[in-house]
Amino acid sequence: MLYELAHWLQAKCPWMWEAVEELNAVACGVKIGEKRKLQEVLPNGVRLADLNDAGRLADFFARQPEESYRWFRPHAFDEATMRRLLTRRSYIVFVQEEDGEIIGYAFLRCFINGKSFLGKMVDVQHRGKGVCTTLCKVGMDLATKTGFRMLESINKANIGSMKASQKACDVLILEELEDGDVLIEDFPKDCVKKQ
Repeated sequence: MLYELAHWLQAKCPWMWEAVEELNAVACGVKIGEKRKLQEVLPNGVRLADLNDAGRLADFFARQPEESYRWFRPHAFDEATMRRLLTRRSYIVFVQEEDGEIIGYAFLRCFINGKSFLGKMVDVQHRGKGVCTTLCKVGMDLATKTGFRMLESINKANIGSMKASQKACDVLILEELEDGDVLIEDFPKDCVKKQ
């Protein structure tokens, strides 16, 4: 029900949607606190993105093949959108780099109800090398540090993404969604009791 209401507001009343987004960002910003303090949970090669990364992230998205967007369309991928997300306090955006190049992008989109959603994309040349697993683990560490539950929507056919999440976290399937997607909740490894 809330999902449908959110999409209706976004489509029919964009000014109201933007107001709700701003209120959510303020409330989440209070809970998250200073983002720079989150850097301490990040491993080498992973860092919080900042405004200077907006153009680099737009370039990162532009060089990914169209098939990369089959299941990943949480937002637009232009520089202006990235600037907006990087300044919005309800988003924790982080990147993995190698030799100064962004090879992985991820974010936690946080909500006032205590939930966050992880989104992640790995550069086409670096898939299958553990980058996605690292991004999932970092997302879990950030969610734990900030006190948010971490959820993901993953398509059943997106086997690599699901395997990365299962490798980094304990995964609990909450429900089946439309078009073959499943809603999962991630927990720190070995947190969920095995049945």
